[in-house]
Amino acid sequence: MKTIIILAVCIASIVLCQAGIPISHTMRHDDFHPIKEDWHIPEYEYKYGVQDPKTGDHKEAWEHRHHDLVKGGYWLHDADGTKRIVEYTSDPKMGFHAIVKTEGHAVHPIHYGIGGGAGGGGL
Repeated sequence: MKTIIILAVCIASIVLCQAGIPISHTMRHDDFHPIKEDWHIPEYEYKYGVQDPKTGDHKEAWEHRHHDLVKGGYWLHDADGTKRIVEYTSDPKMGFHAIVKTEGHAVHPIHYGIGGGAGGGGL
């Protein structure tokens, strides 16, 4: 009985090898090849912005992608009066990389609370 099982496994291995089917294989990212019939290169672009003088909300964002390369950025006015600017890229080899800059000087209120003064008191 053992001989028959071993013989069957050997025959199956030979048939699979001749058919080009791997017996054991760990799938890696580079092994993946999409079906070319419906395959397309992912591509998009967008830009978004708000300039609202009533609320003080001022910001912009943009991004574009071609294949696996993504580039984008955004800026906004923070509550402390500074402007935050972020630019980023992402690709399969380097991953996500962002550069964050701040323009201006932060301004913080001197008085806190209802009653004024550094301690806030006066409740």
